Amino acid sequence: MDIIQLIEELEGEFSQGKNFLWSKKSLVNLDRCAELIEELKQNLPTALQEASYVLAQKEKILSQANELAEKTVKEAEARAEQLVSEAELVKKSEEQAEEILSNANKRCNQLYNITKENIDKMLKAVEDYLVENLNIVRANREELNNVVFKKK
Repeated sequence: MDIIQLIEELEGEFSQGKNFLWSKKSLVNLDRCAELIEELKQNLPTALQEASYVLAQKEKILSQANELAEKTVKEAEARAEQLVSEAELVKKSEEQAEEILSNANKRCNQLYNITKENIDKMLKAVEDYLVENLNIVRANREELNNVVFKKK
């Protein structure tokens, strides 16, 4: 029998006891009560051992759960730190890329303006050369026209 059944049976013995007339005292089977108490004593250590085992298992499970929780939290913190670090690295890389692109655009504009100025100078030089030669050609034509018309 288990402990609960033994206690219930012991209670039953006390409740079935016969009362004496005009008294609150009752007559119980003391031998049966003694037997039940002895069985309780014998079963009690087993029950206590089982309870201790259950408590030990509970503590072990709680300890393992706490260790797992701490490990999970540490891993989550490490992952979060890694993600923050990666995000900062990405942000820094994007800023550097923007700066490089901005510098490249500035340099491109500078080179464009310098090239434009150089081409304009070259074209001006060619124009001046051509104007000078055109003036020479005109002067030569005029001189030629003057000589041809004087012969006629």
